[in-house]
Amino acid sequence: MAGDLTFRAIVEEIESAPIGMAGGFLDWVVRTRVLEVLAGDFTHDAFAFRIHSPARSGLKVGVTCTIRAEWIGAGYRVDETQWSGNPC
Repeated sequence: MAGDLTFRAIVEEIESAPIGMAGGFLDWVVRTRVLEVLAGDFTHDAFAFRIHSPARSGLKVGVTCTIRAEWIGAGYRVDETQWSGNPC
């Protein structure tokens, strides 16, 4: 059973969402390489999520961050404001 995750990852890429994927104002895709799972069960080495904008999230390519992802039943939701005032 899936649940919430907390993990350390390197931001490898931030790209605009492909045409047809846009929606809900989450028009950017953040692709990360998972370094260490701190809480939860996740066995993959990559994790991608959508954000409103790179500037609003404060994420930058090449930065290592702790990421909290909430299980919502059909996948994960990442609150892009979790790094506000507390850079990776």
